[in-house]
Amino acid sequence: MILKSADTWWLILPLYLLSGFVPGLADAALGEWAKALGFKPGVATAVVVNLFLPVLAIGLGAANARPGFAGLGAIVMTGTYILGLAFAHPQANPWDVATLLRSIPPVLIVACLGYAVLGTLAALAARRIGATAS
Repeated sequence: MILKSADTWWLILPLYLLSGFVPGLADAALGEWAKALGFKPGVATAVVVNLFLPVLAIGLGAANARPGFAGLGAIVMTGTYILGLAFAHPQANPWDVATLLRSIPPVLIVACLGYAVLGTLAALAARRIGATAS
């Protein structure tokens, strides 16, 4: 479903926020669940970063069909994922911004770029499909 109204950004933005924050918060629990199944706890994080979040970036990009918003959404989704991770795995001083920034793995920056590309391509494809269907 492509959302065509110019006023639908407020519907998609909370989805980007939640799609990053909720898996970030659940990371510790998902790690324990993976450990109980015999996997390393990092497998759960890898599944979220490499499968779940890219699928959401594609879906939300296609639903909104705005390439620029898909790029912004990827930044919001990754940022809230990092924030959720900070709450799930607290540091010694959780409110220190410098500590939080130092704790960001470089792979998440690269993943954010990937989410932006995937979401933008999905938005462009949805826009093109919507234009040909009209």
